[in-house]
Amino acid sequence: MKEITSIPNASRTFKALRNLGYDLYSSIADVVDNAITETVKAKHIAVYFDFDPDRNIVCRIQDDGCGMNENELEEAMRLGTDTTYEENDLGKFGMGMKTASLSHCDTLTVISKKKGSNICGYRWDINNIQKKGKWILLQLTKDEIDLILERENLDIANHGTIVFWDNLFLINENYKSYSNEKFAQNYYFRLLSRLKLHLGMIYHRFLDGTLGKEDSINLTVNDEPLEPWDPFCRSEPNTEIVELNKDLEELIIPKYSLPVHIKGYVVPNKESFSSEEAWKNAKGVLSWNDSQGYYIYRANRIIRYGGWHGTKAKDEHDKLARVSIDINASLDELFQITVNKTKVQFPEILYHHLKTKVNPKIVRKAKAKYNKSNDKLHVNNNFRKSKEKIDEVSKGLLEKNKIKTNVSENGQSNSVQVQNPSGTWLSNKINDFLKYGSERDYEIVSDHLEDGSLWKIVCNNEDKFKVIVNASHPFYSRIYKSSKNKSATGAIDALIFSLAFAELYNKNDQNAHLFDTFKTVCSRALQKLTEEEII
Repeated sequence: MKEITSIPNASRTFKALRNLGYDLYSSIADVVDNAITETVKAKHIAVYFDFDPDRNIVCRIQDDGCGMNENELEEAMRLGTDTTYEENDLGKFGMGMKTASLSHCDTLTVISKKKGSNICGYRWDINNIQKKGKWILLQLTKDEIDLILERENLDIANHGTIVFWDNLFLINENYKSYSNEKFAQNYYFRLLSRLKLHLGMIYHRFLDGTLGKEDSINLTVNDEPLEPWDPFCRSEPNTEIVELNKDLEELIIPKYSLPVHIKGYVVPNKESFSSEEAWKNAKGVLSWNDSQGYYIYRANRIIRYGGWHGTKAKDEHDKLARVSIDINASLDELFQITVNKTKVQFPEILYHHLKTKVNPKIVRKAKAKYNKSNDKLHVNNNFRKSKEKIDEVSKGLLEKNKIKTNVSENGQSNSVQVQNPSGTWLSNKINDFLKYGSERDYEIVSDHLEDGSLWKIVCNNEDKFKVIVNASHPFYSRIYKSSKNKSATGAIDALIFSLAFAELYNKNDQNAHLFDTFKTVCSRALQKLTEEEII
């Protein structure tokens, strides 16, 4: 049998690798992973986003690790490098830095210096590869490296590495899609804000001292030190640790020597947090409802977060339950961890263990705490009692004003699209409606909303909607909780219901920001009036 060396097409291979599912935040985390391996041992990692002279967004990631000499850096730039990883290293496949970077930039440059060696640099340029159709890795000269460092006012000193992302095609396309400079800047700052939250969560054990001085790191984004975000709010006095016996907490998997470690927590309800700011921070990068469930760690770094991984459905009543699952790196093959470290497959023994033994114990305590906190959400007035009349009026208003609600047809199958005489707009996820029950099609209810608005409207398909009044708003606390006058709360319910319907009738994709601004300004004004005790 004849052996043939089959070399993949360079341009097509790079194009395929760009579609491994990296978002911006997981991509930067993958580069950071390389900086804090057992070999590199960086203590300070700095992420910079800035604009080049042509107002294109660029990214630089610098670490003070051991650095690489010329041969080591060339090997590190290879796809599927032969680099050996220690068991507890965050890197694994020898693909991460390249695929993560080139998922977002057309030009990846890495400059590095090892103590006692000359500075060196290499570059992958996608445009050059597409033009020539070959696996061409560019080696930078000393003069080219010096020019780059001088131009960007960067210095490696005795050792370290800098990763350069240029031609950030998708990010720059998004940024320049805004005709209004203010909106473009808002996009840029949202990107940075989300990145800070994400990295603070992913590496919280490395940032908060949990791992001891030897493994702690300093991580900055645009010179701002990142604060660790603990999913389990362990600094909060009212966080509850769910006691699990050893058989539940340490799952031994046959043929593997090290167990999977599991710990359960029930975080406080809003009223039991030490401050409103602490409560707002506790939801992290997700919504409160999405933050429930598992936080999966590999080598002390979070690789998956939120949700129950198919062992149970998300439930509003369970949103205070959070579980840490620690996987040793020796179990990687069993868990089928992907290159971008964002997908994990539970082996059946763990799935069954969580579903039948661990979840019920933790969820039971979370439900009890949730139900206790929501005793205050019940409002008794004639408006809310008039169920049949509200149904009749709501149906009549929808029919008369030609308002339709359907499952979105633009690829967001879990979202509801509203069609009215003014156009269309995406309202909410279907589950945002169903969390309040499916017995009533039209009603006004109280709940703790995560933003500062006094009310919001949520829709289901088949022309159904509910209006939610924010029980966390100061106005609600002043009027609904303290007032014994049912006529007053009933009148306010009717007014809020009418305002919500006006949004349903008039809002569209073009004017959506006007309705959002109107709601925000009204809610802030009522908050101020309440705080100043005018009402």
